[in-house]
Amino acid sequence: MIQSLQEGGNVFKNSKGQAVTQRINQTDVKPTLAWLEELLPGLDLQSNTLGSTGIKDTSGDLDIAVDANTVTKEQLEARLKQWAASHGFKPEDYVKKSGTAVHFLTPIIGNPANGYVQTDFMLLKNVAWSKFVLGAMPPDSKYKGRERNVLMNSIAKSMGYKLNQIAGIADRNTNEIITDDPDQVAKMLLNKTATRQDLASVENILQALSTDSKRESKLADFRQHMEREGLPFMESTDLPPVTGYTEVNFLARLRDRIVNQGMQVIVEAEVQGGRAKGIEHLEDYVFRNGSAGIKKATDIVKHTASDTAKTTTVKWDGKPALIFGRDANGTFILTDVSGFGAKGYNGLFTSPRQVRQHLAARDADAAALGKPATRVQDLAPIYDRLWGMLDAAVPKNYQGFVQGDLLYMSTPPLEAGNYVFQPNEIPYRIPAASDIGQRIGASEVGIAMHTKYAEPGAAKEPIGNVKFKTVPGLLLLEPVYAKENVRPNRELTQQLRTVYSSQGAAIDQLFNPAELRALQITDLPRLCIDYINSRVGTGFDNMLADFGPWLQQRVTPKKFRNIVEYLQSPRSNLAGMAAAFTAWGLLHDIKMDVLQQLDLQHPGQEGWVMATPAGMAKAVNRLAGGFTSANRQRNNPETVANS
Repeated sequence: MIQSLQEGGNVFKNSKGQAVTQRINQTDVKPTLAWLEELLPGLDLQSNTLGSTGIKDTSGDLDIAVDANTVTKEQLEARLKQWAASHGFKPEDYVKKSGTAVHFLTPIIGNPANGYVQTDFMLLKNVAWSKFVLGAMPPDSKYKGRERNVLMNSIAKSMGYKLNQIAGIADRNTNEIITDDPDQVAKMLLNKTATRQDLASVENILQALSTDSKRESKLADFRQHMEREGLPFMESTDLPPVTGYTEVNFLARLRDRIVNQGMQVIVEAEVQGGRAKGIEHLEDYVFRNGSAGIKKATDIVKHTASDTAKTTTVKWDGKPALIFGRDANGTFILTDVSGFGAKGYNGLFTSPRQVRQHLAARDADAAALGKPATRVQDLAPIYDRLWGMLDAAVPKNYQGFVQGDLLYMSTPPLEAGNYVFQPNEIPYRIPAASDIGQRIGASEVGIAMHTKYAEPGAAKEPIGNVKFKTVPGLLLLEPVYAKENVRPNRELTQQLRTVYSSQGAAIDQLFNPAELRALQITDLPRLCIDYINSRVGTGFDNMLADFGPWLQQRVTPKKFRNIVEYLQSPRSNLAGMAAAFTAWGLLHDIKMDVLQQLDLQHPGQEGWVMATPAGMAKAVNRLAGGFTSANRQRNNPETVANS
């Protein structure tokens, strides 16, 4: 397995799970290593740093190679614990082990007043070789060391060799090490004139292979790796220089960058915070998963287009969500989602009386807290009415449970040839002449079915072909599938592919969890989504230019400064931010085009769910007048009125 250093591992945490270490400034690295050398006489630490330790302006931790031929892990651990004990500290709080590493909670420059950094002593048999393999990438490389090593191993495999990260290049059949000299390795893998510098980065390796007749076979495994990981494989990744950004103007400049490159920024989201409610919106995957999210969303669209009729169903949004069925004894059970998975009480109700008792208890708790207590009034009549109908609909020999959303409790009224009902946030208008419309007109109670469970606690399954009994007045609506394949907009799709291939690495760097964590801005992706939410109903002009003032009102001055600093350096973070919003806008436009095609096949509902081998996503109109806008107005009328 090809691995790489993982900086900022946060091995040391307090009782609340918070890291007790911090990033170390470049200027403090050497003095701290010098202090460690005094503590550990005989070890050369300053000459054996790994990865980007001491190279970047700050480092998440200190990665140090230690010659395992001169000291054992146990000896190193004992020395460090002795120091901790001699200073009145608990050794177990300062020294930990994992794999071939010893981790030390290190006072910066030997002084706890400066704070602590995590030092990872990596005990290695061949320090020189491991330093080469685990070395830092050049500052201008758009790839990480892991990708460089995967590429080297891809080349080696095609030639009958394999990369051994702790020993050298080995024969793939015998495991015998052939050489651990990086210059010789370069000549073996690339060409007779190559040196270790030609293996310094992915870009250097690709350049060295540019005229190699066996280039494609050497790249085969690497291409598969990049595809599997959802990472962009860029033959050329140079970004145009970006200069002159200051805290005052960087957002406005970034807006201009987007405008000048023809990038579209039309963004709106329903997600509250960093997690999606239920099925993910197609376009939000870019903020959830970076470039891998772009690829996932693209693959979902691709699968949807190739077999729409089997992947895409109408998305119903009813209320409440009901779960009903029979247990192993054949007893009928009706409950809601909370009751079905309840841990503190038995929510598998076997009679309407049990439901009323539970609702009354919830009302009593709410009243004691001064909150509305209307559960019995609002919900008990629903369960009373549904109990007999659903019990009769589920065959006596059926074992398992199904889930659906209540759409209406009386036949919806006809308005201009449509059956109109509003189970939750927005009204549905289903043409009366359609197949579904005719079934709605012949019913009094409608429930949209979508999921089944083998038993409480079991995994969700598609509803499949559950056969219910016919009950007068009851419509158990199975999933409604699209009829014809959709055709995604080719121009938009090509634009998105270009963003993915040219700027995917910049997006991933922007949302790198370790980097965000180091600057205490791990919620940057969520803040982007929250900001977008705040613009619902107010228009989407000058989105990035207005991001700064919004941030200043939303976050602390320290966090605002950290975000500004992060977007200024490295330069590619600016490109990453622009590209992330651009990808979002393109995915949104692709989705809206697909949504319009689907609505022509079956008009009047909230949206559609695409369930494909690549994953699931929902296609819902989130712009002004669409589902999200209506939802926001219904739930936050004052916010919208004052915006």
